Formats: sequence, C-alpha cells, structure tokens
Amino acid sequence: MEKKLSNNLGLKVLSVFLAFFVWLAVMNIANPKVMRSQEVPLEILNGDILESSGKTYEVIGDRDTVTVYYKVTTSDSANIKASDFRAYIDLADVYEPTGAVPVKLEVKNNSNKLESVVSKPSVIRIETEDLQRKPFNLETKTEGVTEDGYNPGVATVSPTYIYVSGPVSVVGRISSVGIVINVEGANSDLSGTLPVRCFDANNNDLTDQIGDRVTFSRSEIDYTLPILKEKNLNLTFETEGTGADGYRFTGIESSRNYVEVKGLKSDLARANSVTIPKSELNMDGATGDKEVTIDLNKYLPEGVELADPAANEIKVVIKVESLESRTYEVPVSQIKQVGASGQYDYEYDRKSLNIVVKGLKEDLDQLTSAAIQAELDVSSMEPGDNMGTVTLELGDAYELVSGNSVLVTVTEKGPSAPDGEAEEDESQSGTNESGESVKETTGA
Repeated sequence: MEKKLSNNLGLKVLSVFLAFFVWLAVMNIANPKVMRSQEVPLEILNGDILESSGKTYEVIGDRDTVTVYYKVTTSDSANIKASDFRAYIDLADVYEPTGAVPVKLEVKNNSNKLESVVSKPSVIRIETEDLQRKPFNLETKTEGVTEDGYNPGVATVSPTYIYVSGPVSVVGRISSVGIVINVEGANSDLSGTLPVRCFDANNNDLTDQIGDRVTFSRSEIDYTLPILKEKNLNLTFETEGTGADGYRFTGIESSRNYVEVKGLKSDLARANSVTIPKSELNMDGATGDKEVTIDLNKYLPEGVELADPAANEIKVVIKVESLESRTYEVPVSQIKQVGASGQYDYEYDRKSLNIVVKGLKEDLDQLTSAAIQAELDVSSMEPGDNMGTVTLELGDAYELVSGNSVLVTVTEKGPSAPDGEAEEDESQSGTNESGESVKETTGA
C-alpha cells in the first residue's frame, strides 16, 4: 500500500494545486493593506501674485517633487500610479515671516482604494526677493578661428537691446548680455539666429548657472557678421622741423613697420600703406631722441580697420643726436687750382690747412684727410698777396666749421729759361683746367 501511494505522481500534482487554491482563497478573504509611496511632481500656483507686487521667489532646496505615502490593499497596490495624485503649493497661502507654504494633495483616481494619504514634506519653504527689470545692450562675441587671411568684422544684431528680469541678486551678477558666434574656418559672411547668453564682469558665461531664474524680453537674436579679408600695410613716416643747434636728425625708429588691417576686398585693393603725417613727428628744438605715441586709427585708409582693435597704438622715436667737431690736416698739395694762369706762380702761406669739421661721431670716424677733396679758384688773383677760400667736398654728413682760408702769393714768372731748364721746370709744374702748366710753390 505504501509503495502504491509513493509511486502515484498524479496524486502529488493534485495536492499542489489544491494547496494553491486554498492559499488563494485565504488571501482573497484576508487581503491585508500595505504602505506604499509615489514621487509626485510639485506644482506651484499663483506665482503671478508675487510678481505683480514686484517680487520673485525661489523654492528652498530646489525641490520640484514630493513623496506621497498611502495605504492600499495588496491586490490593488500594483494599480496605483504617480499620476493618480496631484501635489501643489499656492503662493497665495505663503506665511510671510517664514516663507512656509503647505503642500496640498488631491487624489485624482482610485480614491476609494486609498487610505491615510499624506505628503512628505508637508510644508515647502520659499524665499522671496525684489524683482528687477534691467535693460542691456546686446554685445557680440566670437569663438573659433577663421580661415587664414580672414578676420571677423563688426556684427549687426536685431534687436540691439533686451530687458532681463529676475531677482535683484541674480540680475546684479550680470555684467553683459549678448550672443556668441562661432567663426571656425569661416571665409565668408555669417548670419542666423542665436540664443541670448549672460556674462559676469570677468566675461564668464553665467547662462547655465542662473538657469530659469531670469527671463528675457527676447530669447533669440538675429545677427549678421561680415568676414573680412586681411592685409599688411607698410607704415611710412613724415617729419618736420630741425633739432637744436649742434644736433641732427638721424632717422625714425618704430615699434612696428607694418600694420595688419581687414576690410572688403575692394577696399583693401586700394590700400597700400599707412602714412603718419609730419604734424605728428615735429622735432623743432630737439636735443635728444623724442618718443611719440600714435593712434593708427586716425590714419587708416577709408574702408579698412585694424585686424586687432587693441593694437591701435605704436611707439615712434625721432632720433636726434649731438654733433662733434674734429680737425683734419689737409696738405696744400691736395688743393686743385682752378683758373690758374701760366704767367704766374702761386705760393701758399702754409704747408697744410687745419680743417675743422662737424658731424656725427660715427661719420667723423670714417672721414680721413686724404679723402677730403679741395679746390681753390685762383682765376681772379693778381700778382701780390691774395686771400683765397678753399672749397671742400665733404658730403652731406659733414659740416665745415673753419680752416678753409689760405693766403696765396702770386708772382709773375721770369724770362723763358734755356731748353734744358724749361724741360726741368715743366716736369715740376702742375696743370690747370685749361691744360696750361702751373707751378705750385708752398711756403713755410
């Protein structure tokens, strides 16, 4: 008998089904209640009441949901959803001293199946603050790098300004408002619509930080940005005036010899250089170098602008150096006589001239006595003593001070000498410009 029962598989299966149905019957009779919860979105009503009185608010803790707890039978628990509830606060009920507002609950569905419905927290605290509405001119910023040889121009926007509204503490953090245009790889004009961005005094983007705490009278801005061609223009300088006595202008030194500009291709084609006028570079009475700061914007050709607006100033130095005097000994044998007569002998009162020359030190160092070319016009000299002025070719770098005067004694030549003596005299004579033989005699 025992063996028969142990080997009966059908009886075993039947027993399991009977046990399940017995449990199910018990549960349907008892059906115990359990505690459950749902995360329900928190609505805020009547925010315009505060706004109409010039105030704004912020929920402390940045809470946007509450937890709703409830009792429900085990059999119904799976059917309850967050959408069955509505949780809200009414700012008309705010308790001013503390900013406390009670959370109100509504059961929209399945209310007959729920018990002990409560929310946690049951009170929400808000912080009120004066509302500010402030106008801002719209600024444009760029990010990225244009194609080589191109540069962003000045953007135009529409509208040109907007109003920003929000808590005083938040609006006070905003230093500028505008749009950010991406110019990466651009080689032609850009246009479109971009969202408004907010920046602090250090040019940091605040937009994501302030979130929805501020509103804009217009959230998107239309823009047009010209992309301009670049070109380098040489700088040329004009000067006027003279240095003080004993000083000489020696040149111009500039912090830059060219300037990078941008503009339309047609305007750049007409622009070749930037000329700094002489009115900026006056050296009258200068006794040393003179430094001048020049704003390049004043002298840019029409239709072009600086590629870098911050690089508008250059430093220009007018170089003025003092002159020195130096004496050079020039033998009278170097003096070329002009207009000498073959009937006369010309004798100088010295063997050399002490020529005093003024110039810059580096120029005087290069000048030698042998390099000085001297001429004396004797065409009008008569027999006897004659004072002559020697003409010296020194070049523009030098200034003659003194020492070019010489006493010349003119004497008539005697009777013709015998042939042998004539030949000897001829070999010792100089030659004037006419090809005539002129004897030059020097005295001690």
